[in-house]
This record gives sequence, structure tokens and C-alpha cells, in this order.
Amino acid sequence: MLTLFGAVRTSIRTKIFGVVCMLLVIMAASAIWSASITERVNLQMQTMNKALFPMALHVADMRTSIVSEVLPLAKPETQCRAEMAKRTAASTALINKADALRALGGRAALLERNRVEMARLEPMFAELRVQHGKMAALMPGACGVLTEPALARAQAQADDVLRLADALTAEIEAFVEAGAIQVGENQRLAATATLVMIGLAGLVGLMLAALVTRGLTRPIMRLQTGARAVRGGDLDAEVLVTSRDEIGDVTEAFNTMIGGLREKERIKETFGQYVDPRVVSDLVGARSEQVTAGEKQVATLFFSDIAGFTGISERLTPVMLVTLINAYFTAMSGPLRQHSGIIDKYIGDAIMAFWVPPFVDRADQARLACAAALEQLVCLEAFQADVPDLVGLQRDVPVINARMALSSGEVVVGSVGSQQARSFTVMGDTVNRGSRLEAINKIYGTRLLIDGMTRDMAGDAICVREIDLVVMAGGSVPMRIYELGAMAGALDAARARTFAAYEQALALYRAGDWSRAAEALEPLTQDGPARTLLSRMADAGGQAPADWDGIWHILHK
Repeated sequence: MLTLFGAVRTSIRTKIFGVVCMLLVIMAASAIWSASITERVNLQMQTMNKALFPMALHVADMRTSIVSEVLPLAKPETQCRAEMAKRTAASTALINKADALRALGGRAALLERNRVEMARLEPMFAELRVQHGKMAALMPGACGVLTEPALARAQAQADDVLRLADALTAEIEAFVEAGAIQVGENQRLAATATLVMIGLAGLVGLMLAALVTRGLTRPIMRLQTGARAVRGGDLDAEVLVTSRDEIGDVTEAFNTMIGGLREKERIKETFGQYVDPRVVSDLVGARSEQVTAGEKQVATLFFSDIAGFTGISERLTPVMLVTLINAYFTAMSGPLRQHSGIIDKYIGDAIMAFWVPPFVDRADQARLACAAALEQLVCLEAFQADVPDLVGLQRDVPVINARMALSSGEVVVGSVGSQQARSFTVMGDTVNRGSRLEAINKIYGTRLLIDGMTRDMAGDAICVREIDLVVMAGGSVPMRIYELGAMAGALDAARARTFAAYEQALALYRAGDWSRAAEALEPLTQDGPARTLLSRMADAGGQAPADWDGIWHILHK
């Protein structure tokens, strides 16, 4: 039968309807009779359950509450008024709730007699609300004056309100009783009709179950298998379309979705070569507006470039240079990504990267940045061994030596650029400070400098030595700069001795005792920062200036 219907574009509904029509003549009279009776029962029960029964309970509570409003009259006036106000508010709330249930019952009732009955109750509620309002206005005046005419008026008004409440209660009780009788009669009729329908319903159910099992469950199971494959990461899973109905449409849509996911994944992989994949995910995900809008964050920035790169580039052909620089960037980018850094850009031979929330926890960003930079120095040694093969030279092989710096501070993070081209980047004084700090390596003969905030944020996770207290070109605020030696516990003994000796000499240098500082630095002739201080003191004649404050001003960027 499904094969017959499947020859043309047919919905599942039409297929099932065609089968059911063959049996409809036999079961039509009994089905319509049973359905109509059952529907009336259901409609009546819905009206009673949703509105009538709750309304009756609220009306009963309402009458009790109204009666209780008279009780405080015997109490002192102040206490009487306070208690009466509370009880009046409670009665008003119950009246409004009961009336709201009446309105709900009127909207929910599908039988005309139920709607008419609910409509009859509306003016009774309205009159009760008005009379209760008058009662609420009279009662406070009777507080503390039990013999005054005010008490008589209040009591008379309360009696009127109670009569209205009793009338409303009687009306609702009669409605409930009549509805219950009618429901009982309809239930007995429905039970008789149900017995008649059991045999026919069983036959129809078996036929429909067989049809559904054969025509529907198989393609659904194929869809299920495909969905599980996609959940497991297999985006090549497509489902065979075997029908021209809704399931066929769903199957085609599923295959289209898989194609879209494959294309989206390809775009993300391609785009991820230019922008960090985590940024790509945020740009196309729920945080796209936050990422593009920009926000202030404390970030740790990384800068590096190749020492003497201009001379190296002049000795190599364009092909050799591109091969070399691409391999260098690949080797240096690995540690940055492995330690959660976001590579901002490549500029010539320079790399700029940063660590910033929410891509990394703020408490970890400086530590991760230091670990990444130190690992780069290790990778650089291995990379140097591959340089001859990369450039095709066996003699006069260029030496690749990188200078690096880490700087931490507040930056603005966001998507910057024109409507046609944008870049997810960071901006601010911290960026300029980090770039200049990288260049200061040339002055001190170091390879990896960090600023004071990076030192403080990394804390005991790193081993450093203070190099100097400087004012950068164009700046006015002194900044402590440090050389990053190793992660905690990884500094070798010889270098640890050099660090300790230098810091002792640095203290003498800052104090203006240059002669003793020079004596302390003399054994460190292989140390770049030591040579820099010795040369600086020698150029000044070996004596600290009269206005010496221990701060060195760097005049050139």
C-alpha cells in the first residue's frame, strides 16, 4: 500500500488516511457516537477542573473571610482598623481570584451551556464586589463604637454582602451538581460506545502499526544512525532518501544540514589559519557582539623579532626567505598556541601575541605567557639545526636568534578595522610598552625581558633577575625590567649564581657606589647586562653623577 502511494509525492498523513478510509464505513457510526459523547465528557471535566471546582473553593473561603471582617469590631479602635484592613484585603483578593476563575472557565468552556452559566455568574460577582466595597468603607467607622448607628449600618451592609455570597454559593453548587450528573450520564454512554469500538479499534491499530513499522520506522532509524554519526564528528554521513513524504523532506534537510556543517567546518579551518580558532568560535557564536564591541581587560602581551633579520634577508632569494620565515613562524607559534596564547599578527619577522580573558584565566595568563616564551627559546635551538636544509646552504648559514618581551597591563580588546576588513586585536599603552621592551633587549644583550607587572602576576612560578629601572623614550614613569630565566625550579646553578651576583652589583650601582659595583660586575664578562652597566659607568668616568637617582633614561626608541 505504501508502495502504491509512494509513486507520487504523498504525505504521511495522506498515506495513513487512505488506509483508514477503507475501514471508516464500518466504524463511522460507532466512532462518531463515542467520540461526541467522550468529547462532551472531556469538555465538561475540563471546565469543572480548571475553573468550576477551584471557583467553588474560593467562594467558600471568600464567605468565611467576609464573616471574619466583623470580628475585630469589639477590639480597640486602632487594633480594629488594622485587623479589619488586613481581612478586607484578603476577602477582596478571594473575590477577585474567584471572578478570575469564572472568566477562565468562560474562555475554556467549549459547551454552550457551560459558557452561558459562567456568563450568568458575572453580574453576581460584580454586585458582590460593589457591595463588599461599600462594606469595606463602612466597617472602619464602626470600630470602637459598638452602640452607634455606624455599627448598625455596617452590620446591615455585611448582611447584604453575605446574602449575595450565599446566593452565589448556591448558584455555583447547583451548577456543579448539574454538571456532575451530566458527566456521569455521558460517561455511562461513553463506556457503552467504547465496548463497541474495542474490536474495530484493535483491527485498525494492528493495521496501522504494521504500516508505520514498515513505512516509517526504517527511514527514521536511518536518520537516527546518521545523527549519531554526526554527533561523533563524522560529517561525511549522509542518509539515503527512500520516500517522497515528510520523512523524505526531513532526510533531504538533514543531508543539506550536513553539507552546511562541512562547509562551515572548512571555513573555520581556513579562517583559523588567519585568526585564532577560539576567536573564530566567538565571532560566529553567542559572544560575537561582545567580541566585536571591544572591552577593557588586563592582558599579557608577547613581542618578538629576529635579530639581524635585514642582513639575513639580503643574503637569501625570495623563495628561500619565504620558506625560512614560514618555518620559523610555524616553530614559534606552536608554544604560543599550546599555552593558550592568541597570535595577533605576523609583521615581517616579528610576532605579536596576547593572553586575555575569557580565552585564558587572568590568574594564569602571565605564567602561561612566560612558559610559552621560554619554550620558544628551546624550540629556537632545534630550529637552528634545520636552517641549512630550509635555505639550501651548507656554508655561511644564517643564525636565527630571536629577541622577546612580555608586558602586562590594561588594554582595549576588540575587533578593529574598516567595514571591509577587521582584525581582532589589543590596543593601549601596554602594547607600545611591550614593543619598546622587546627592542631594549639590544641595549642589554638579553633575549627575553618582562616588565614589572608580568613579574608580579607570574609570582613564584618564574625565576627572574631585575635588570634595571628605566624610563623609556617618550615616557616619564620609571619601569622595572626583568630578564626571565626559567620557570620555578628550572634555573641551572651557574645561571642562578650569575643572577645573584648581578643583583648585588645592581644594588651598589643604584646606590651610587659605582666603584664597588664595577668590581662586582668584572667576573661577569660573558653576561650582557653586566657588560652594559660596566660600559655605562666607564663612559661616565666611573663616578655616579651628583643628581644620580638610579634611573636610566633611554633616549631612543
